[in-house]
Amino acid sequence: MISPNSNPISNMVGVRFRPSDKLQYFDSAGLELEAGDMVLVDTPDGVREGVIAIAPGQVMYSDLRGPMDAVVQRADG
Repeated sequence: MISPNSNPISNMVGVRFRPSDKLQYFDSAGLELEAGDMVLVDTPDGVREGVIAIAPGQVMYSDLRGPMDAVVQRADG
C-alpha cells in the first residue's frame, strides 16, 4: 500500500526565483505548466517572477509545508 504522504500532488509546482535559491512550492492554479516555464507567483512579499523547477504532478505530498500561494500567470507569453 502506498502512503498518502508520498503521492504526487497534481496541482503543485516547485519554483526557484534565482538558481541558488531554495525551492518554494505554489499552487499551479490550473495553468498548464512545465519545468523551465517562467511564471509570476503571489508571495507574502508581493508578485515575483520565477522558474518552474518541478512540474505539476512531480511534487510529493511529504515535501509540502503549510498553505500554498498561487501562480498568478505565465511570464513568458
